[in-house]
Amino acid sequence: MVLAILTLYRAAMALLATGTLFLICASSAWAAAGDLDSTFGGDGKVTTPFFTEANDSATVYAIAVQPDGKIVAAGSASRSQQSGAGSGSEFALARYNTDGSLDTSFSGDGKVTKDIAGGQDYAYGVVVQPDGKIVAVGSANVNAASFYTRFTLVRFNPDGSPDSGFGTAGVVSTDFFGTENVATSVALQADGRIVVAGSAHDGIGRRFALARYNVDGSLDASFGTGGKVTTSFFGFDDGATAVAVQANGKIVAVGSAYPGGANNQFAVARYNADGSLDASFGTGGKVTTDFFGRNDLGHALLLQSDDKIVAAGMAYPVVGGIDEYALARYNPDGSLDNSFSGDGKTTLVFSSAYLRRLAAALQQDGKIVAVSWGVDGSTGFDVFSLARFNSDGGLDLDFGAGGKVTTNVLGSQNQAYALAVQADGKIVAAGSAFDPSRSHSVFALTRYDAGAGGSPAAALSSLLVDPGSVVGGVSSAGTVTLTAAAPAGGALVALADDSPAATVPASVRVPEGATTATFSVATTAVATSTTATLTGTYNGVSRARTLTITPTTTAPPPPAQPALSGLVVSPTSVTGGSASVATVTLTGAAPAGGATVTLAASSPATVIPGSVTVPAGATAAAVTITTSTVAAPSASTITGSYGGATRTATLTVNPAPAGATLTVRATGRSGESVVSSPAGINAKVGTTASASFAVNTVVTLRASNNRDVIWSGSCSSGGNKAKSCTFTIKANSSVTGNVQ
Repeated sequence: MVLAILTLYRAAMALLATGTLFLICASSAWAAAGDLDSTFGGDGKVTTPFFTEANDSATVYAIAVQPDGKIVAAGSASRSQQSGAGSGSEFALARYNTDGSLDTSFSGDGKVTKDIAGGQDYAYGVVVQPDGKIVAVGSANVNAASFYTRFTLVRFNPDGSPDSGFGTAGVVSTDFFGTENVATSVALQADGRIVVAGSAHDGIGRRFALARYNVDGSLDASFGTGGKVTTSFFGFDDGATAVAVQANGKIVAVGSAYPGGANNQFAVARYNADGSLDASFGTGGKVTTDFFGRNDLGHALLLQSDDKIVAAGMAYPVVGGIDEYALARYNPDGSLDNSFSGDGKTTLVFSSAYLRRLAAALQQDGKIVAVSWGVDGSTGFDVFSLARFNSDGGLDLDFGAGGKVTTNVLGSQNQAYALAVQADGKIVAAGSAFDPSRSHSVFALTRYDAGAGGSPAAALSSLLVDPGSVVGGVSSAGTVTLTAAAPAGGALVALADDSPAATVPASVRVPEGATTATFSVATTAVATSTTATLTGTYNGVSRARTLTITPTTTAPPPPAQPALSGLVVSPTSVTGGSASVATVTLTGAAPAGGATVTLAASSPATVIPGSVTVPAGATAAAVTITTSTVAAPSASTITGSYGGATRTATLTVNPAPAGATLTVRATGRSGESVVSSPAGINAKVGTTASASFAVNTVVTLRASNNRDVIWSGSCSSGGNKAKSCTFTIKANSSVTGNVQ
């Protein structure tokens, strides 16, 4: 029977090759959900080595599907010692045609590697921009001799060459705390800015770490502090492994947080567009979820069209037990969604194994596909292990065998790290497989039929604007159209504009079952004809349309005269005799001749000029405030007035701080001394020295011959050796320096 079916299938393929189409429906019907797709690599499986030596290895950690159906796989490739090129790993990317063959228009042979700094380089995330450029993110050693790593981004042109317009020769590196920084995931905003998430070690533990980059690779200063944000959940080890951008511009990150004790927990954080935590989500923007009271590790993040959030990973129920696939679904406010498996959580026992990474993807019909790797009980080999869940959290029994599918790609070791759903609904898994002929791993990809429910997925077909040209101040109407009917809950299309002359809403929802939705485009008056580009994005596809805004035929009314909008002093507290700076800000540009703001101070301890002039065309000006010594703290109200508006700020003048005594005891290697900067301490080993310093003085201690010292007391190196120890003296303090 099996032979007969196989014969019919091959006959159908032959007829299709000659143009006979009437068997399409029949051959499609034979492909059950979870079956390997034989149109991909001939048997649903593709493997790719990178280097030439037998022990060279390669692993896929992330995949992305381009709008044209080509598949981009990103990961790392390492050279064996005998290759003569060192044994470090490199960013590695391969691009495949829809049939699984390597795309030779990409770097000539379909493959590209990038060595960052001669050390260990790993690409853990990848995304394809609307212009076809590919951004891969991960970690790289600072140099070949350093264990410290950096967030690392590499952008490639569509042909696989490095994009010289991005960072330095296509590479961007970002440090948070000077130690371990690992980027694990990347997402694109509708405006083209790039959001990267991972973890950063602050010297005590790891934190969620996010960075946002402009299109040229520079850090986006409007996000967090200098383009970077870190978040701690419990003060121990936390790390983000996935990031996504919602249609409203908010950013969601998923990973794990360690509260202490025996368990990790799923951790989810949501951020506003400026990088601040979103207080409307969970508790202060953060949510943690425990499954069994032990190790729960969040790995994947899915955003549903109804704004619900799915986190997927692994849960470890008991000591000596077996790992379980774990999924949690959250309402938009961060609470668990009880319509998902009754309590918002579901788990699945797949096979006996240790903790490993789980990848997940969302089908158009709302079903969730997850993949990891587990042990095949009949062979003892590691195999790709897929499971599919219904939208209510229950296992989809129509997928594979009882909701599960396993695939042995090459032999004994097959490890899946990445998953994606194509626009046609087919499922692509990727990772590594042990190639016996090479004695090491190679890129491994598999593709599966999804069944009737997974195809086709709706994507954005077009964005239109009518009229395409308006006078500033007159609105236009936009229309988005999908390639297929919107799924349950509707399709939320993200919108963006690139000009202050035109404003669109953050998103528009195409109703369930519909293919179009309209939105309004507001415009403002312009002095010259202006072109605005409006962009819509849905399901990984972006479409754009231009709108022309023309000036009115009559001259605009003269601008309103500005008024004083703000007055700030910095610093707000000084020691008598020190200076501060007052800055005044107007509501608009100062007129011709400038804007003179009158100033006054309420305390004789502060002296400020009677006025400051904001130059014509500017909006701010600054002036110096001088102070005199005081015996007790004195608060002075600084007042500014202009354009009928008055603003105030408070400057506190403090007496000079009293001194504090630092006592240093030097122990350890004889003949050495411990000295201070500023000078004052010079303690020979075996003696104690004391000196007085002004309160809040930053004091640095070191050995006289620059030897290593173990510091303890008010300035401590935590039991480790350090050349120096620096602290701010607040009160009488003592330090012991054991010179090594």
